[in-house]
Amino acid sequence: MTQNTLKEEMSVPKDALHGYDPDSMSGQDRKKAGLIAAVIGLLMNVVLAAIKLLIGTLSGSIAISADGWNNLTDSFSSVVSIISIRLAAKPADNKHPFGYARFEYIASSIIALGMLTVAVQVGYRSILRIIRPESLETSLWVFGALVFSIAVKLIQYFYYRNKGRKLVSPVFIAASKDSLSDVFATSGVLFSTILFAWFGINIDGMTGIFISLLIAWSAIGIMLNTATLLIGGKPSSELTSLIRKIILETDDRILDVHDLIVHDYGPGSVFATAHVELDSRESFLEAHLLVDYIERKLLREYDVQLLLHADPSDLEDAEHESIRTKLEEVASAIVPESTIHGLHLFASNEGTKVAAFDVQIFDKLPVSEAEFFASFREKMALYDSELVLWITLNQGFTSVISDDQPNLHVTTHN
Repeated sequence: MTQNTLKEEMSVPKDALHGYDPDSMSGQDRKKAGLIAAVIGLLMNVVLAAIKLLIGTLSGSIAISADGWNNLTDSFSSVVSIISIRLAAKPADNKHPFGYARFEYIASSIIALGMLTVAVQVGYRSILRIIRPESLETSLWVFGALVFSIAVKLIQYFYYRNKGRKLVSPVFIAASKDSLSDVFATSGVLFSTILFAWFGINIDGMTGIFISLLIAWSAIGIMLNTATLLIGGKPSSELTSLIRKIILETDDRILDVHDLIVHDYGPGSVFATAHVELDSRESFLEAHLLVDYIERKLLREYDVQLLLHADPSDLEDAEHESIRTKLEEVASAIVPESTIHGLHLFASNEGTKVAAFDVQIFDKLPVSEAEFFASFREKMALYDSELVLWITLNQGFTSVISDDQPNLHVTTHN
């Protein structure tokens, strides 16, 4: 599979991929493109803010002035974007071995906080305007300036959105959402100005409140999204499916992939771990060379730092297949659609037969963990009362271990 093929199979927006960049753009190229986009956005916002603040002062419109202050906040956002891009591009060091890419998430939160501050200020001034309404200036150049502002903000929205997806940048994605909220806000100002000019209806204060709520809603959405990224949210199913598919298609000797975990350290900084099942008859050297090749492939072609663990699988062992079939039957009886992987059969030094395996649960566990393990052992005892079970229960990215006779000394293998 080529890099272009991978890109074509992406049906989800790139900003939802938590930093996964199928274009594999170099850090320096990404930094340069991001800085250019941020500077262009800064110039556009400064010009718009100056125009609206001037018009708002001359016309006496609180809504137009509020919109101008919102654009001034956007200018601050552009400055934050410039700083964050420079800091996020810093290489990894001893204190931050995974790099500084997550700084862009922090920058997005700062932008959202600035938006929220403006929303509160605009809302307060709008309430005062409702209490004490004032006449508005409705000259043609006021209407022209508002229409021009809407057009510029639409261009800015598409520009930021394109850059955000191409650079996989949460900062520009946040800025694009801010620009779109500005389009609606300025449209509201235009509507209120038209109402006053044609019908003498003054809803300037109400429009200001509408704008403040719109800004606040957008800001809260950005903050919640970046908080999830900073805390460590679940990666998209598209990303995990693609990584799994790439691993499986790399070599026919890969029988299965499980325990895939994706770690996001910011745009362009993706780490992953996974287990792959190989025929137990493969030599240790062959298994090592194979997983090493896959790790290098993911890093070289897709910019994903992958760490693989090889699990041996007994393909032609009748007892192994029989026990595996029974384990799958028992697991499905307790939790439908659960799967068994990583099954290993061996004998302890005392001659006790042990089955060590993982049970993967894809939905919520219908019983408690203690009840699950007890039920599993009870059902398996009907099949083989002498078999000792070492069970690992996998739910999402967390695991719970329950070992029957965990102190057995394992020195001999089947």
